[in-house]
Amino acid sequence: MRVAIDARALLSQKTGIGIYTRGIAEGLAAADGIEVGLFSPRPLPESEQQGPWTILTDHHPSGMIWAQTNLARRCASWKADVLLSALTIGPAMSAIPFVSVVHDLTAWTHPEWHARRTLVGFAPLWERTVERAARLVCVSRTTARELLRHYPETRPRVRIVANGVDSDFSPAPQAADSEMIRRRYANGNRYILYLGTLEPRKNIEALVAACERLWGQRRSRPDLVLAGGTGWRTRSLMRRIARSPFRDKIHQAGYAPRELARELYRAAEVFVYPSLAEGFGLPVAEAMACGTPVVASTAEALAEVAGGAALLAEPQDIAGLARQIELALEDGATRERLRRDGLVRAAEFSWKAAADATAAVLREAAR
Repeated sequence: MRVAIDARALLSQKTGIGIYTRGIAEGLAAADGIEVGLFSPRPLPESEQQGPWTILTDHHPSGMIWAQTNLARRCASWKADVLLSALTIGPAMSAIPFVSVVHDLTAWTHPEWHARRTLVGFAPLWERTVERAARLVCVSRTTARELLRHYPETRPRVRIVANGVDSDFSPAPQAADSEMIRRRYANGNRYILYLGTLEPRKNIEALVAACERLWGQRRSRPDLVLAGGTGWRTRSLMRRIARSPFRDKIHQAGYAPRELARELYRAAEVFVYPSLAEGFGLPVAEAMACGTPVVASTAEALAEVAGGAALLAEPQDIAGLARQIELALEDGATRERLRRDGLVRAAEFSWKAAADATAAVLREAAR
């Protein structure tokens, strides 16, 4: 079976969908009887070209327009059996069946959380994708429930396939490596970590407020490291940090490539992910895989991924979030339980399992 993958998410710094695209491409390419082609409107970065797949690129200035004009034709010329639309939206017209990967529906249900450029590429084409997709792969039960709530007619075509965690995300083998990370990103101090795009939906201002509450009680508590690329509407967050009486305890690490992300997880005292809503919440699974205690919001998908192996707090409850962070930091029995249960839970998410399940869905669609 020849599987074409819309690889636009690999063109820039990899965040959730980019990590998904790479992980699922590697998993499918390793499966028997599957040949993978990565399709892109522009040449992929050299680091993304390396792999057991065929690269097919154009020189088109607009990825959104390319996906609706050139992609289907290019897939047909490669004789693809099926297209995996990793960025959710599929071609409005195509003779080749496609499978839409539905990461979340927040661009549809909460457009105020997204930049205009995201909405322009999603909203006008979403209904057509729902109508035409041979199958719709949801990355969590939460996302599937949301999809079926709005589009109950899709039930026969909906499949649930959880994301995976990169196999090299594991506890730190040497304490010296963590000490080096602390020196580089937290002035040598122990730290609480957030890793993800800096944008309003991630609710980072609530995390800053919760940490300030903890530092107000005892300033020697661990610092806060914010790792991730800048999204949109970050001015409020930056002003909040700039006027904080604990500004010296808040560190911005910037975008973290995969290897650095792993080391940041490993060296952190606690990982906190207070997002208002997610489709899966990959950083929660990654942090657990690295043996780091996790505190997350009660957003449905995060609770689903955590599976009881993380402490949860209502996203807007600053005092509650602070209490859970304090518990994860300072209660020895709780820390040990979170580490132990987190490792067990994270082991349930692998790209091989995701690829095997996705391959079955792709075969359904190709038939």
